[in-house]
Amino acid sequence: MDTRSIETIGLTKAYPGKPPVVAVDHVDLNVRGGELFGLLGPNGAGKTTLIKMLCTLILPTEGTANVGGYDIVKNPAQVRETLGWLHGETGGRALYWRLSARDNLRFYAYIQNVPSSTASKRIEALLSFFGLEREANNLVKDYSTGMKVRVMLARTLLPNPPILLLDEPTVGLDAQTAIETRKLIRALSEELGKTILLTSHNLYEVEQLCQRVAIINNGKVVAQGTKAQLTQLIRESRTVEIRLESMKGEPAVDLLRNLTVVREVLTSERLGDEWIIRVEVSGTEPTIPMITGALAGGNWRVRGISEIRPSLEEIFVKITEENNNVK
Repeated sequence: MDTRSIETIGLTKAYPGKPPVVAVDHVDLNVRGGELFGLLGPNGAGKTTLIKMLCTLILPTEGTANVGGYDIVKNPAQVRETLGWLHGETGGRALYWRLSARDNLRFYAYIQNVPSSTASKRIEALLSFFGLEREANNLVKDYSTGMKVRVMLARTLLPNPPILLLDEPTVGLDAQTAIETRKLIRALSEELGKTILLTSHNLYEVEQLCQRVAIINNGKVVAQGTKAQLTQLIRESRTVEIRLESMKGEPAVDLLRNLTVVREVLTSERLGDEWIIRVEVSGTEPTIPMITGALAGGNWRVRGISEIRPSLEEIFVKITEENNNVK
């Protein structure tokens, strides 16, 4: 096993009750060494419970996991030495606001047993990497939210762990700060070679950063893979965008609804002198020629028609909805 990898085998956490509340239900995951892996799920799906088990903060009810080659139950101390955890919802509360960034890092280096012979050099390197040199001696209470996030990331990296668990690292950040934080996360992966397990409700963020994604719903992993692989799971549902030269699109919408290849009209709106309609189509038939032919037969002038690849958000919604309908 790669010493930078994460593997869960039937990992389960149930809380007592009648019936018991199963927060994480027999989860199997494999995060490869050096990979930036996304974990998605609606509120209450079990993401944070899973992260806390990997951090050894709570014990699993069943199953196990290996983090950096160490068993989370048998070798918790070694697991903690192998990983760094950042919980974005703390909003900087994990720092001492009446200390400077440099003093915060000195304090955490001490309690995390970073050797004194390397602590000072590592602190200065982290301050430089995160662009904090100029403000390093200012009190954290005077920092912007983005600067606090950078100090939290620096604190997470103090022991130089090969594996990072980033739980909602951009939650509550403004757009510009979130963009800067995403750049830092990408740099941690690409420049420092860290293995990163990232949870986020921002699907655009996950789509931009992660090589592979797992979707967890009701405690279970319902899908995992690359975006292309997840797209294949909903291949029976494809979206086609039609641009018509028309000031009125309602008659065309009615025509499209009656086509056998059209499952649903998703959107219909006027934009300038065009009418843009998006429809969900099914099957593997050549749907675009069929739609074009039907519209031409109705004397509609088609300016453009193309199949649109689904976004990660659309994939996520489709998979979780289908999973909820199965229950």
